[in-house]
Amino acid sequence: MKVAKFQFALQTANSYGLPAFKGSTFRGKFGHVLKRTICVKQQRYCPDCELRGQCAYPYLFESFNEKGQNVPRPFIIEPPLTKKRHFLKDEWMYLQLILVGKAIDYLPFFVYCFDLMGQEGIGMDHGRYRVVSGRALDTSGEQVPIYDGDSKQLLNRFPIIDLDAFRGTLQNRVTLDFYTPAQIRIKGKTCYRITFPVLLKNIIRRYQSLRYYHSNGEKERYEIDWAAAEKVRVVSADLNEQHFKRYSNRQKRPVRLDGFTGKITFEGDLSPFLPWLKIGEFLHVGKGAVFGMGGYWMEDKMIEYKQTF
Repeated sequence: MKVAKFQFALQTANSYGLPAFKGSTFRGKFGHVLKRTICVKQQRYCPDCELRGQCAYPYLFESFNEKGQNVPRPFIIEPPLTKKRHFLKDEWMYLQLILVGKAIDYLPFFVYCFDLMGQEGIGMDHGRYRVVSGRALDTSGEQVPIYDGDSKQLLNRFPIIDLDAFRGTLQNRVTLDFYTPAQIRIKGKTCYRITFPVLLKNIIRRYQSLRYYHSNGEKERYEIDWAAAEKVRVVSADLNEQHFKRYSNRQKRPVRLDGFTGKITFEGDLSPFLPWLKIGEFLHVGKGAVFGMGGYWMEDKMIEYKQTF
């Protein structure tokens, strides 16, 4: 499955406040702007629209399967990671975007909407910003310029990352640093301490769903040695519970979000599982991934990869 990752440099245009976790603010505003930009009928309820099958908005923002059930959205907005809540004019923020499968072709929609969001303002204070530049990131973190905020020129050639090309090497210990709250649920309850099999199952389930609905449309089974996964143990965990709220425009009320941040170290025969952990870095894990929850970095990792364009 192919993904592409981008980073946008934003410069504030006025003074304003934002929540400590900014993902829902950016994702919510993006949805409003995207619908206004794309909808030619100003249809408030998309399921009743005869153009739904050809419209980018329901595909990107209201993805459903044939049974009418929600499916993962084909993008991840990684908000500015600073916990800073008050910004002055001419300060900098960095917004990252991951597009999955077919959604890569919709990059111009995202860039246009991010720019318009900055002009209109985000959050309760209508904080305005300017998109100064955009870059594509490859697997090593190298950056390729793709967008100039002054000329509004967007390049269409950038690195494409094939998640199936990751290969693990010998490794018996890895530390995951969860930098945004991860909400992983077991039997309907939020889990604040996870085992390796639980994490692995959540990564694979998310990957399979995104691949089926937004990539090749095929349901694939993967031979996973779950007995070996059960032997991977937690040797240290410095995790912190996180509780916060976001406002749901659909439900018209604040919604509580829970999760954990911090570091967890696994030890065991990790070699066959390292590619999955790397995939989880790009796709995030757990609930709320579309607005940046469940993000982590791998430490002590050994991954081989051949870059494609």
